[in-house]
Amino acid sequence: MLSRIFESFLSIVVELIADNAHNNVKSIKEFELNLKALQKKLKLLCAKASDVEEEIKNSELSGRKKRRREVEEWLEEVRSIEKQVVELGTQVESEGFIMRLMDGGLPAKLIEEVDTLVEQSRNFGELVLDICGSGGDKLLTNGMVGQAFHENLEMVLKLLESGEVSSIGVYGMGGVGKTTLAKHIHNRLLQHSQGRVIWVTVSQEFSVTTLQDKIAHFIGVDLVGEDNEDIRASRLHKTLSQMKNSVLILDDVWENMDLLKVGCLVSVECCRLIITTRSLEVCRQICCQKKIQVSTLNHHEAWELFNETLRNEIELDSSAEEIARSVAKLCGGLPLAIVTVAGSMRGERDIHTWRNAYVELTERASGNDGMGDGDVYKVLKYSFDRLNRNHHSQGNEFNTLQHCFLHCALYPEDKKINRERLVREFISGGLVDKRKTRRAQVVQGHSILNKLVNVCLLESCVGPGPTECVKMHDLVRSMALKICEGKYMVKAGGDLKKIPKEAEWAKDLEKVSLIDSGIRRIEEGMSPDCPKLSTLLLTSKFRLELIPDSFFSKMQGLCTLDLSWTNITKLPNSICAMKSLKALLLESCHKLENVPYLGEMNELRELNLSYTAIKEVPQGVGELFNLKFLALDARELQMLPRGLFLKLGNLQHLELPFHIQVVIEEIENLKLLEEFSGRVKNVNEFNSFITSWESRVHDTCYTIGVGSYEVNLYPYEGRGVCHNKDLILSECNLEDERVFAEGIVQLTISKCKCVDPSIYSVDGLKTLRIESCGGIEYIWRSEVGLSSQMSTLEEIELVELDAMKGLIEKGEIGASAALAQPVFSSLTKLIIDKCKKMRIPLSGVPNLEVIHISDCEEIEEIFEDEGTSSLTLHKLKVLVLWELPRLRKVGILSGVPNLECIYVTECGEIEYVFDDEGSRILTLPKLTKLYLYELPKLKSLCKGTAAIICNSIERISVTKCPRLMNKVPVDVDLVVPRHCKKKLNQNCGNH
Repeated sequence: MLSRIFESFLSIVVELIADNAHNNVKSIKEFELNLKALQKKLKLLCAKASDVEEEIKNSELSGRKKRRREVEEWLEEVRSIEKQVVELGTQVESEGFIMRLMDGGLPAKLIEEVDTLVEQSRNFGELVLDICGSGGDKLLTNGMVGQAFHENLEMVLKLLESGEVSSIGVYGMGGVGKTTLAKHIHNRLLQHSQGRVIWVTVSQEFSVTTLQDKIAHFIGVDLVGEDNEDIRASRLHKTLSQMKNSVLILDDVWENMDLLKVGCLVSVECCRLIITTRSLEVCRQICCQKKIQVSTLNHHEAWELFNETLRNEIELDSSAEEIARSVAKLCGGLPLAIVTVAGSMRGERDIHTWRNAYVELTERASGNDGMGDGDVYKVLKYSFDRLNRNHHSQGNEFNTLQHCFLHCALYPEDKKINRERLVREFISGGLVDKRKTRRAQVVQGHSILNKLVNVCLLESCVGPGPTECVKMHDLVRSMALKICEGKYMVKAGGDLKKIPKEAEWAKDLEKVSLIDSGIRRIEEGMSPDCPKLSTLLLTSKFRLELIPDSFFSKMQGLCTLDLSWTNITKLPNSICAMKSLKALLLESCHKLENVPYLGEMNELRELNLSYTAIKEVPQGVGELFNLKFLALDARELQMLPRGLFLKLGNLQHLELPFHIQVVIEEIENLKLLEEFSGRVKNVNEFNSFITSWESRVHDTCYTIGVGSYEVNLYPYEGRGVCHNKDLILSECNLEDERVFAEGIVQLTISKCKCVDPSIYSVDGLKTLRIESCGGIEYIWRSEVGLSSQMSTLEEIELVELDAMKGLIEKGEIGASAALAQPVFSSLTKLIIDKCKKMRIPLSGVPNLEVIHISDCEEIEEIFEDEGTSSLTLHKLKVLVLWELPRLRKVGILSGVPNLECIYVTECGEIEYVFDDEGSRILTLPKLTKLYLYELPKLKSLCKGTAAIICNSIERISVTKCPRLMNKVPVDVDLVVPRHCKKKLNQNCGNH
């Protein structure tokens, strides 16, 4: 029967072939071309999905974040289409010719779907949201100074608690402490309020759209792709109106705004409003029901703050102190001025220096110049001028420290500026010593930033990632821009839709910054006449799409051009004529495919093409003999031409794509190379290269892959490379090839054979990641020794190690001596995932801050019972236990004073999270979040304890825990404050 059906089917196919032979051949060729294109596009899409998954995974490890629904749906679609393509390839292999005829249009259709998914990924914004509706983290802020400050704080909190007012305006002159007060209000509300607390910085460059985006980002409303302000406002209002007892804090409001147009309908029951502004009139225009003025400090309070900021180890003598008190008075009780001036005088004890400072400040205070806030500008500028006290300069020339400070003002107001990026800009802009090695220049750059922080002209802060950043107070930034007036044009961070008109581009301009503007296209024919322009920063959030050839024609002196993170598809040909250009920065221009010939740009020192869409190295790159920095980590790059580096002997920093294996002989010829990232063939090649390289160069830095390419093992976009010595081993046979390298800081081992502890027992190693390697039972064995070399490890991640039994195998001989000191004494972060045979509890880890253990089928206890004494983990902050079906208990824990988050889910056998039989009361003073999910046998949080006191707890989420003492934990053994937010779902006992 089947044979007759097949014969009939085959005859139909033969007829089709006979009738349409020509068309069939054409269709088959088109099918094959489309299939190849589809497979290539899918590879890039899967790489992007892997990056997204990795970033989400890292965020979720904290237990405080969850992936956005649209991102999860996108990942599901990627998996689905990947499955379709695999099935299509299988069908083609098995059915061949007939498959090509019968389903010829499928590859083209799938290509369209892949392109759609790629485009969607570019509009994600944040990938994760706060878990369980988190109200945000506490804001870092300065201490409270002055009686009036305390009184204002308590007044605002009482007004909010009374329910009598829906809007409060806090006003006062710039630098008086309005933002500091608002941050303290925010933090107190986080502790004591039942509702959400939303913090948004408005800033001077205000627009409805940007404000809506900021609020939407915080409350999890998706406004991507919606340009209509009314619809956006409606979506925001719908969410805000459902958030009972929430408080919206708008910091640094400069002018009146229509809150309804934004989407904020203020009410006592739902969303209450607090604004900070310099103007009482703005408070009135926004109809604030209560207006509170922040005044300057009195003389006594001002001196206390001044003296505290000085932080002198040796007290000033009475004469110098008297003058210092007079200097403090000249700051007019303004906290910002006091801190800035005192910071600039820190360490000075000579009475003559203090007298000079008093004279200079007195002269400034009697001058005529002003900045709108009285004499604030003059006082702040004194701190800027003091940067020059140890450096001689000609005329009005600024020194290195001052130039670097002024460069920071090119960034948008309130921007957290990545330190690494700033240092690179200092180097490419020639602001640091050109005679030094690159590593020495990096050190100098960070030293400059440290000095600017120490004198209080910059503030240290933490950005996404987390990354180390700095920021400028808006008044300090205004002072910097006033100093550069006429030479700088800065329209950064606003909602600027069009490029400034040519009339605004003065001939004397030296630096222009349009960072993060909303400009999409630069009009044809536009050609600003700026012969002195040296720096042009057009970095945008994937908005700028088109730059005409004419635009750069009258900028022949341009030295630095930054077009990073734009949506341009090609560079204008006029760039080729820019003979003075020293830095061309195109990082993360995801659509950039066409780059003109660059071989005549002989002055070029830095070229960054990472994460662009180029498929081949631009012509002429091999002729740029002055290049010192070259980044070519482009995911679609197909090959590196032989001989590319023959004339690039001045290279100090080189980034190559990890998916392309390098010809190591060409890299070895770069005698000045200090920083390198790329992938080599095998361990022997790596050993040879490192031995040769480090014999010539004292201070090297690298991220090197060895063996096969796996995209998830490598740094993803924006994370950077070449910060330490990072080694990635993938599918290497480590029995035949031993790694010989000193000073490795981060080591990743994936799918390797014969992994011996000696491989990762290297001095100075801080991060160790091992995944999918067979045969590893323990990370450390007592009979092997080497415990001192384990003592530097700060992070360990173990994934899919099928033979893994535990971190430490003590052995019978010398175990007690070996463990007299903790093996992993510096370990702060431990991740164990999918280690099916992991059973032995943890020990020797006294400094852990984050523990994440998931999907380990055999583990029954997390921490080893160390005799009669209970385990103390004084630094532990986050405990995440996930899918541990045999887990019975965590272990005896008593000393966890810094524990902030407990996340226990899908552990079917656990009856108690803690085991502390020695005490009737357990105090967890810093615990803020508790999540318990699907724990069918859980009876109580702590065995043998009548009460757990958690005065800082903010959120409790309990789901599917039916035996929890037949009641929810807040009714029995968990003593919590009234403000704690409780989410108690179904199956949590009778209550």
